[in-house]
Amino acid sequence: MGQDISRSTFTALEHRQFELKLHDNLAALAQILRRPDFGNDQPSLGAELELYILDASGLPLGINQALLEEADDPSLTLELNRYNLEYNLPVQRLAGAPFSGLETLVADKLSQVNALLSARNASVLGVGILPTLNEAHIGPKVMTPTLRYEALSEILLAMRGRDFKIDIDGEDPLRMQRQDVSLEGVCTSFQVHYNFPLKQFVDTWNAVTLITPLLLGAACNSPLLLGRRLWHETRVPLFKQSTDGRSKAPQWYDLPRVELGYDWLRNSAYELFAQRVYLYPSLIPLLNDEAPLECLAAGELPALHELNMHNGAIWHWNRPIYSGADNGHVRIEMRCLPAGPTPIDMAANAAFYIGLAAGLRDDIEALLPAMPFRFASDNFYRAARTGMSAKLVWPALRQNRLAERPLREIAESLLDTALAGLISLDVNVDEARRMLDVMANRLATGQNGASWQLASLESLAPKVGREQALRRIVETYQVYFNANVPVSRWELAS
Repeated sequence: MGQDISRSTFTALEHRQFELKLHDNLAALAQILRRPDFGNDQPSLGAELELYILDASGLPLGINQALLEEADDPSLTLELNRYNLEYNLPVQRLAGAPFSGLETLVADKLSQVNALLSARNASVLGVGILPTLNEAHIGPKVMTPTLRYEALSEILLAMRGRDFKIDIDGEDPLRMQRQDVSLEGVCTSFQVHYNFPLKQFVDTWNAVTLITPLLLGAACNSPLLLGRRLWHETRVPLFKQSTDGRSKAPQWYDLPRVELGYDWLRNSAYELFAQRVYLYPSLIPLLNDEAPLECLAAGELPALHELNMHNGAIWHWNRPIYSGADNGHVRIEMRCLPAGPTPIDMAANAAFYIGLAAGLRDDIEALLPAMPFRFASDNFYRAARTGMSAKLVWPALRQNRLAERPLREIAESLLDTALAGLISLDVNVDEARRMLDVMANRLATGQNGASWQLASLESLAPKVGREQALRRIVETYQVYFNANVPVSRWELAS
């Protein structure tokens, strides 16, 4: 869905032709995945970071197109709303000190863009949802004026046949209706890409899926929307509801395009791509001239344009991504993490995620009988609601019944597993310990971005009112964000 398009309407015939071509792509993918020379890259790490642009008052500033032109940086791209940007960070080998490298890359990019913004008395901020957002910052007028985003909004709304309905509970429940997808744009993320040998894909995918609730709960950073206290990671219900294209009279089997998943992976990455083709109608049916089966017959790896376009319009919280570049690979895009709260916290999140996936990989097949998939899905939503105070169902190799455990207790018990996983990937021991110490301190204090924002609001609002409290929260957050102080050490806003 990152591809530019030249129009926003498509015919039923175009959708049918596109969907037929998807099956050609799948047939080619099945052959590709059987090739012994495919997917043998060394493990690597990539990331995408979405940011808010703020004015001097800590409010969104809709200048992303002007800033993009001025920056002249190919790693910087537009996002859905005018006040958002995204950095696509270069891929790094998972060996040595890759997470410190990621931390430095993020800090350097932030410094560069803030230098450009200083003349406007503006800056960028990495936060899942900006606390100072108000209703003036949503709606068609705030969307970046490109056909890609117009098409997304129009097509989803047409499929739905009614307004998008937002209904999120919490301390201050939010209920509203919208005719556009700008609320999707307020959700900013830190997306981690993990590439590793294809022969490890099934076990790694299942390990990533199992641990996603742990990482989400530890990293929550989006508790406030339009001044309301909602879920600790409000991005989760908001993204799902603001892109729900199911019709006003959906069949019982119609599926949302935003979900953790539906089952454990059994045999091959192919199942994930096939599931997306079989279960979801096309959104933007852009056909490419490439004939994937002919490419294979000629000894070339096809790009599978249609499959990647379709996959990009299904927003599961973990996404398989096919690439035909170089020797080709299938990687995992971990999409649940919010942006922020600092470069070091984001690097630590990535380290814990990847280390734990690698550390659990060899045991995951034995663990899955102890963990029906629906409990993994339940865990995800529990973690999104209450963050580090959540209780999760967690499997054990010698259990005789399911049981709940506190999320923090589970995560703390797995720090050594994550350390072993990172070392198995040739990450330096000192590097692994530094990153996991950041996570350990966060778990010990129970303070992540969400809990800090909520505690700061509870402290400040009775003294200065909610609107002023939200502004002070953003001011204080920005100081710590720019200083790269781990969130576990933040003092409450005052």
